[in-house]
Amino acid sequence: MNNIFIKNIYVFLFFSYTLALKYFDIERMNSMKKLFLTVLLIIIFVVSCGKKTADTNVIKIGVIAPLTGNYAQYGTAVKEGVELKVDAINNAGGINGKKIELIIADSKGDVQESVNAFKKMVSQDKVNVVIGEVVSATSQAISGLAQSAKVPLISATATSLDVTKGKDFVFRTTFTDPYQGTATAKYAKSKGVKSIAILTNSSNDYSVGIANAFKEQAKKDGITITEEKYTNDDKDFKAILTKVKGQNPQAIFIPDYYNTIGLIISQAKDLGINAQYFGGDGWDGIQTNFGAVAEGAIFASQFSPEDKAENVQKFMKDYKSKFNKEPIMFAALGYDTVEIVEAALKSAKDLTGPSIKEAMNAVSGIDLITGKLKFDANRNPEKAVTFIEVKGGKLTLKEKF
Repeated sequence: MNNIFIKNIYVFLFFSYTLALKYFDIERMNSMKKLFLTVLLIIIFVVSCGKKTADTNVIKIGVIAPLTGNYAQYGTAVKEGVELKVDAINNAGGINGKKIELIIADSKGDVQESVNAFKKMVSQDKVNVVIGEVVSATSQAISGLAQSAKVPLISATATSLDVTKGKDFVFRTTFTDPYQGTATAKYAKSKGVKSIAILTNSSNDYSVGIANAFKEQAKKDGITITEEKYTNDDKDFKAILTKVKGQNPQAIFIPDYYNTIGLIISQAKDLGINAQYFGGDGWDGIQTNFGAVAEGAIFASQFSPEDKAENVQKFMKDYKSKFNKEPIMFAALGYDTVEIVEAALKSAKDLTGPSIKEAMNAVSGIDLITGKLKFDANRNPEKAVTFIEVKGGKLTLKEKF
């Protein structure tokens, strides 16, 4: 019920009662007094029942992810990683005696859906923190809203620099596009690669960001580069692949997401292209439907199931027990994101946005599944890059670099 409306009712009743005292006789005044008290009690009861009070025994965390659509594998993995860690926290008694309640929304990978979900979480659900989005474009769309609302936002997996740039309420768990693009170029150089063809999705911020950083570093390292471009709408890549075949590069770098990559490398195989493939962390998931054709490909990541670290192996065991499948990197990043939020909430002065933001800024040095955390000045983590090789249809640990 609207507070102004309620206030007006009180004013009306007060003046009515005052007039009654002035113009009615004693007997009628007593009746009026009873009526006034009765109406007042009814209003108080209605207001008390209608007013939605915040549950101070829970911490509300919003999760916005594509659970359907082209990026569903990524979004589902992030959500599952989040749920696994939240269950562990709640089963252990919560954070400072408060349990976590998750408010989950499916963005379908659509910018407007993400914006609508964020606005609802802030205005209606009254969340304390939001985990989201999963890909860079949707994350960028809600990062400005988070800054304006002063609600801490942390993306597990969005890699575009612009997501956190100039927004002190916005954090991320994954490394950035330039970070992994530069590292992958250096890695290729270390393996003796002298010529690379880059295939860039010009309509995808993620792909463009990694490609630009890769090109810059590769040029510094004296690697010969050619580049072909395509868009999200393309499904037939044979024209640009025929050009690449004619260039005969030693390696091909494809910074995109696994579903598009699978189409590209399948068509490349049909054309008889046998170059060494390199990629960014969007390749994670390629083993599901394109494991055979991706054999021998190497891509940047932050997680390997073969990592023998105790926390990684426990995560692997718990995840497989709950979801009956092996986790991909996006699940590990979802899990790590909750671990960052947990560390911040434990030390935050209160559950207001500014207090949580300050506490998140102070989180440092914790051992996550995807590496030891250290935020830079723009709230982006600095981590070692794990390079993964596709072998026998599985993701295997090549080396940390």
